[in-house]
Amino acid sequence: MTSETQMAADAALPVSEPQMSVAPSAPGATWKIRFGSAMIPMGHAAGQNLVTVLGLRFMTDSLAISAGAAGLMFALMKIYDGITDPAVGAWSDRAQTRWGRRLPFLFAGGLAMPVGLALLFGAPDFGSILLAQAFVLLALMIHATGYTLLTIPGFAMLVESSTDPKERTRLMAWRTYGNAVGTLLGSTLPAWILGALGPSRESHLLVALAVGAVVFTATVIAVWLLREAPRTTPRAADLAKAPHPLRSLAHQVRLAWQNVPFRILAIAHVFLLFGTAIGSAGLAYFTRTFLDLPDSALGTYFAMATGAMLVGMTPWVWLSNRIGKKESYIAALAMFAVVQLSWLLAGPGESMVLVSARGILSGLAGGGMILCAYSLLSDAVRYDFITSGERREGAFAGFTTLFDKLSSAAALAAMGGFLSAMGYVSSSSGEAAAQSDSARLAILLCESAIPAAAMLAAIVAMLFYRLDPAMLEALETGRIEKEA
Repeated sequence: MTSETQMAADAALPVSEPQMSVAPSAPGATWKIRFGSAMIPMGHAAGQNLVTVLGLRFMTDSLAISAGAAGLMFALMKIYDGITDPAVGAWSDRAQTRWGRRLPFLFAGGLAMPVGLALLFGAPDFGSILLAQAFVLLALMIHATGYTLLTIPGFAMLVESSTDPKERTRLMAWRTYGNAVGTLLGSTLPAWILGALGPSRESHLLVALAVGAVVFTATVIAVWLLREAPRTTPRAADLAKAPHPLRSLAHQVRLAWQNVPFRILAIAHVFLLFGTAIGSAGLAYFTRTFLDLPDSALGTYFAMATGAMLVGMTPWVWLSNRIGKKESYIAALAMFAVVQLSWLLAGPGESMVLVSARGILSGLAGGGMILCAYSLLSDAVRYDFITSGERREGAFAGFTTLFDKLSSAAALAAMGGFLSAMGYVSSSSGEAAAQSDSARLAILLCESAIPAAAMLAAIVAMLFYRLDPAMLEALETGRIEKEA
């Protein structure tokens, strides 16, 4: 986000605004909001999964970038993210346009993310590893910027759209459906294309263009559907005393840390995303190098996982309403850990029946983790408004997105460094080079024990979470009575 855009947003701020304004609702607006809420994660999940699953392997096996250098590039890119994520969240809180606070950011993200994908997987042959690394780093930064602009307004709009915790859970279910479809389009479809055409650079570019088209189309649909969603506007007094977003980063960190429910969820979220990111990226190496299976097997695994995620969403919603979101979250984390540990029993030529079975169980667990994690996070952000009286959904959405990307980057950086230290050999052919026993062991651990350990750490963090729906409802009632 440029400084010119920020100045324009500042200039558009009204002298006096009510704390809440709602866009006119038309018949069926609730369903439009639900469908729109699904389109956002469908777009950003497609773009993000393509990079998470195939990005590191493309860099090592097609661009001849060492695993350690590739991992370091992901880490450097996230330093940039660490500055922009909370700032974009705060900017979206302050912005005042005819389309509301969030939609312009959303549309900009839908443009930037496909550009980053095309640049990354269409990187030309520079004849220099250093130039290739610089070009790929730029592509990753553009992609990450698009992801930030998509995810922050999407999550903030969900929190704003309803004061009913059950409706927010329903919206989270719709988001999870969208996330599942995006995962399918960003992981299964690319793997099947590569399995059919081969892992050439041209095939990777074709994949990037196809996924980029999905991201842009989903974003346009979301913007159109969400134009009638409820919109909140901050009070003029809050805007007048609010510091510039880039200067308020330390303040934002403090307010997030002081929100105890959000703090605990963020810690658990970091471990969850670290484990799932390293497991997803590791699987692209694992099926090729350890199991001796083609990329089509990778696509089949993600297809099974996505289908199971979609089918299992209704049971997870039912279970979370019956035994609680926290308990369901812990159950999903434990289930995912067991599935990852089962890869320790796999070997070359593994039956596709067993690969598919793991995909199904992983998808079931993943659906529960996504649904419960973000539903709980929406409760924690709502808790901040109830206790503070301030509209800071964008700032919290920015931190949530920051955790998402930092965790993913940390996983890929750690994985790249670990593979490099264990002797992984890079290639420029698109095919994997012959690997040593130590490199194969590293790939096995990245797919099994390391993700399982991350899930266990997330479970431990969740044992300290105390905010429940009854407590949130009581606080909400007290706020309403106080304002009456």
